[in-house]
Amino acid sequence: MACLVLCVEDAGMDDAIQEFGENVRRARHERGWTQEDLSARTGLAVVQISRIERGKREIRLTTLIRLLDAFDLPPEALLGNLSRRPH
Repeated sequence: MACLVLCVEDAGMDDAIQEFGENVRRARHERGWTQEDLSARTGLAVVQISRIERGKREIRLTTLIRLLDAFDLPPEALLGNLSRRPH
């Protein structure tokens, strides 16, 4: 099975990964959820959620889909301006 990994390839992507993590944290806080709550809803480990929120975790497409499903959000809500950044 092929998998897509959103990963940091250069210093310019560090900000994008950080912004994504902040968007995840914001969505979680808006719902009044703990990391444990989000873990239960996504099947992701609490430590993985923590690392995503701190911008320390490269994520797979399947992880993105789990987060979007849990939050019931469209992709742009978590990706924000990331998809419009220059390459």
